[in-house]
Amino acid sequence: MKWRYRIGMLFFSICVSIPVGAQQQGLSIQDAIKAAIEHNFDVQIARNSTEISKINNTWGSAGALPDVNAFVNKNMGANNLKQKLNTGTVIEKKGNTSQSIGAGVQVVWRVFDGMKMFATKRKLDELQQIGELSFRKTLNEIVYNVISAYYNIITLKEQIEATQEQIKLYEDRWNLSKAKFEIGTGARYEVLEAEVDLNEQQSNLLSLQNALAVSKSSLNNLLGKPADTSFIVGDTIEVNPLPLLSEIEEKIALQNPDILLANTNLKVLFETRNEVKAGRLPSVTITGNYNFNKNSSSAGFNLFNQTYGPSAQIGISIPIFQGGNVNRQMQVTDINIRNQQLALDKARNDIRTAVNNAIINYSNARKIIELETKNLVTARENIGIATERYKRLNITAVELRQIQISYNATRTRLVNALNQAKSAEAMIALLTGDIQHL
Repeated sequence: MKWRYRIGMLFFSICVSIPVGAQQQGLSIQDAIKAAIEHNFDVQIARNSTEISKINNTWGSAGALPDVNAFVNKNMGANNLKQKLNTGTVIEKKGNTSQSIGAGVQVVWRVFDGMKMFATKRKLDELQQIGELSFRKTLNEIVYNVISAYYNIITLKEQIEATQEQIKLYEDRWNLSKAKFEIGTGARYEVLEAEVDLNEQQSNLLSLQNALAVSKSSLNNLLGKPADTSFIVGDTIEVNPLPLLSEIEEKIALQNPDILLANTNLKVLFETRNEVKAGRLPSVTITGNYNFNKNSSSAGFNLFNQTYGPSAQIGISIPIFQGGNVNRQMQVTDINIRNQQLALDKARNDIRTAVNNAIINYSNARKIIELETKNLVTARENIGIATERYKRLNITAVELRQIQISYNATRTRLVNALNQAKSAEAMIALLTGDIQHL
């Protein structure tokens, strides 16, 4: 069940209802979330980064596949030849030409590297997971910001309506004070005080309208739209019951991007340690070649020479001494693992604190909503009675002013409590990973 609060200029009503799809003019919260998911620039960048991590996650990137290269070359030359043989024969020729042609294919495959390639592939799997989790984290945070901005606009709208109503009340008081002064039953200071209060509210109205315009511009930015895009938000804040604490904790462990990211980063470091450890083991490389070579010369002992055919070799490299680099890298990686474990503990503690604070804020806001809803009914009735009594000279302008201020304060506290409750609800949804379904 949902507590649905509809904010209006003349009344507040509270009702318990099952949520239904209600058509709203302008921009609904669902439309805003959908637009942010599709068009927000940070979301698009994060989505592209995820694609990069997917592209990089291959066995080739891990070094498990062979390198295959083909080559071809041709050399030509012209030189003067002079040879003296042991028989006493002398060969001398100018402008001797020669040429050579070579071609071949080489395959180099490291078939064993101390199991490093398997550790690297597992590391790439985790890095791809980090990319996906980072995208989800960015998306969730953008949706949370959209929800906060959307309901902040509704709150500002209500504050503007409340201020406009307050201006109407102050105008009535100013007119009554002026009429009483003109017939000699009122004092000049009452007129002046009413005018000062009226001007103050008009100034407040301008500030609120400015804040509303800025908030709409900021929401447009989150939605990936031009800042001056015009839209109308709804006038309803629906505050839902929070899940049970046990359910919140379970979802955080399974879905919270910060926890999942910290765990995945820890796995990456363990695989990095395996990569470093592989440096202590031998590596085996198989090399295969198929070569073709042809040489010709217009003079000399060999006028023509041609060779072709396959060849292969196996190379084994055994590390003996590497200047202590492997030990140093292992020590650094171990420290990084301990730091990441601390980061995971910190993330869990930060989230528990955020959950606790959100529950406190939500509970307090619900109490204020219940209290101020009753107060608003009383304050609204009191306004009507006080105005009539002021007309009959039964109360002073100071008393009427205080009643008007009290009514405005009650209405402001109520709308702020509604916004606080919704913000706390959205924070719980963000921490549990359910923010997109809020």
